[in-house]
Amino acid sequence: MKLIIIGAGPGGYETAVAAARKGLDVTLVTAGPLGGTCLNEGCIPTKCLCHDAHLYRLMSEKLNPVAPDSDQSIPSSVPDDALAGMVARKDAVVEQLRSGVESLLRGVEIVRGIARIVNAHTVHVWPTETASDMNLSPEFDSCAEYTADRIIIATGSHPAWLNVPGAADTPGVLSSSDMLRLKELPKRLTVIGGGVIGLEFASVFASLGSKVTVIEYCKTILPHFDADLAKRLKQSLSKSGITILTGTEVTGISASEEASSECAFPWESGAGENPDGRDSAQSGKLIQIVTVRSGEKASAVVSDRVLMAVGRVPDTRVITGCKGIEADRRGIHVDENMQTTLPGVYAIGDVNGRMMLAHAATFQGRVALEHILGGMDGVGEKRSGDAEAPLHGCRSSIRLDIMPAAVFTVPEVAAVGLTEEDCKEKGIAFKALKSFYRANGKALASDASEGYCKLIVAQPGQPNLRDGQILGCHILGSGASDLIGEVTALMNFNATVSELRNIIHPHPTLSEIIQACAAM
Repeated sequence: MKLIIIGAGPGGYETAVAAARKGLDVTLVTAGPLGGTCLNEGCIPTKCLCHDAHLYRLMSEKLNPVAPDSDQSIPSSVPDDALAGMVARKDAVVEQLRSGVESLLRGVEIVRGIARIVNAHTVHVWPTETASDMNLSPEFDSCAEYTADRIIIATGSHPAWLNVPGAADTPGVLSSSDMLRLKELPKRLTVIGGGVIGLEFASVFASLGSKVTVIEYCKTILPHFDADLAKRLKQSLSKSGITILTGTEVTGISASEEASSECAFPWESGAGENPDGRDSAQSGKLIQIVTVRSGEKASAVVSDRVLMAVGRVPDTRVITGCKGIEADRRGIHVDENMQTTLPGVYAIGDVNGRMMLAHAATFQGRVALEHILGGMDGVGEKRSGDAEAPLHGCRSSIRLDIMPAAVFTVPEVAAVGLTEEDCKEKGIAFKALKSFYRANGKALASDASEGYCKLIVAQPGQPNLRDGQILGCHILGSGASDLIGEVTALMNFNATVSELRNIIHPHPTLSEIIQACAAM
């Protein structure tokens, strides 16, 4: 069987490797470098910066403590060329991993170019150097045609952009990709968007000493996370020096050689005062002015750089002109097997808009491949040992409904499953069990006592749920991104809080924080 996969991110290349190992004839088409956005401009690069920035912050706090009311913008322990060094290390890590991906893909035909799906079995590909405007047509002499029995779309997404005056053409307004290439630390950074991407960059640059302001349109940061978790993270980030403005609308962006004296830091200081109390103008540099509104109040934020972090948009250009594949602004429509409305064509990862996470793309790819290999009929098959849980119409044992997520701020945030708000909306009687980092020996020994773990468990007598079944977990604190994996594993087998209580955890470890919830 021949398989074409379009896109070389985690979903694309890992599915290609798995398919080749199963004996399929696989062609992987990519317009960009192997690894996609996640490896080259997303997950991995940002985590490199998060790690290094956290180390610089620790050094600053231990070696050169700064008083809370100090006007020192950059910790003295952070060298002037720190960011350039961090970017260099990031590039080295990316290159190492990219080489690893290339070695994994031995046996897979790799085609470099821009793809368009013609029908369920045909893909046209243009060399990237001849298709700069993306207005492609089969009449181009450079077009190459590839055919296959099945096609998987894994084209990912691209940064969204706010549609306000000045956003598209003001110098110094940067995407997340642009931020990864900065080598000079901005003294002041405005982040538009209080989601995962915006908060991670805010945490990085605040740790390096930048004066950071986050502007979020919703009433809370991380609007899709547990409300209590988001509230506590906001408090923690604010204590670290990040100014967070929620319920605030950006109305425009402009640049000036000299900031107006009327530009005031919103609602924190008196009219005409600059955020840091110093002259707002920086000689020889453009100043970014972000105008904002909250209710009846209007003001402006002055900064040196502006990060646009208002989400990502599914990249559906691959289906342009193809009849039979339905899509909207949220992405390509797929069923439980990741199959599009055109039989034989599948869409995984960001491009289907279901959950924009690298690991979601990987496991959606596994579901699609299982369906392709098994010729699955969609009847469904029950998991071993689970008499109640059909697999959402496919025979895969992968639980796509249990998808962990993590935010690599300081402190980290991680979550899986239902929130308290979800349970109330669904009419599920639940109990929230909490344990705190400050009561954990490893956390105290590691100087990481801030944070907590919350388990959401079912109360007795809930339909189709075991008494005490773990429905969700929400963690704020050091190592949260690693700890959430244990709860995800338990939830995959519908485990209860009583069963968690009986699992032996090594001492002293942060994992005991999870078990401590079960003792409540």
